[in-house]
Amino acid sequence: MANFWNESLTEPKRKFRWVLSVQGIDFWTIKSVNRPTISVSAGEHKFINHSFFFPGRVTYGDVEFTIVDTCNPDAAESLRQMLSSAGYRLPTSADTATQTMTKQGAVRSLGVVQINMISGGGVAGSGAGTGDDPARNNEEDVVESWELHNAWVQELKFSDLDYETDELSEITVKLKYDFAKLNQNPSPVGGKLKVGAPSTSHMFTPAAIGEDPERMD
Repeated sequence: MANFWNESLTEPKRKFRWVLSVQGIDFWTIKSVNRPTISVSAGEHKFINHSFFFPGRVTYGDVEFTIVDTCNPDAAESLRQMLSSAGYRLPTSADTATQTMTKQGAVRSLGVVQINMISGGGVAGSGAGTGDDPARNNEEDVVESWELHNAWVQELKFSDLDYETDELSEITVKLKYDFAKLNQNPSPVGGKLKVGAPSTSHMFTPAAIGEDPERMD
């Protein structure tokens, strides 16, 4: 194996080369996201003064992403309506006070969530690139793809307001999900990055500002 510092064909994945695709949220407003964490619990068996451990259940950690709170489209209003389409209603009447969220509504209102890491247009060395040089990757080629299965919004955190700063207002979104698929079919790895494409599982139709959209369940 060649030393990587002497091999120009070696190209590591970079932290800034990524796109998060969430239906209903403009991808260019998303400024940061963490990749899924995978944890395996341990069952312990004690024998005299010895401990032995056995792998148990696999769980996936929360994924959080931060977006810039834009005015048009109104990011805060869009996320509020996303919760409403999942089934949440303010308790302003007997009819709405008895309504609750469902998993189907929450998952469908959020739609497909996919984290794609992309290449930088460097030489891949695999011979499976594009353009005049067959060994050169196009800059939007996907090199790693995560898809969150049955993801839904668990928490919305709006940034503080402060006269002493001119920073942009932000919203942090925490997601729960059942499991994450890494580079599994159908996976865009090795293909071109596609963002903003409509999803058949995302049917959330925005209502007028301040109004509640139809439930997704």
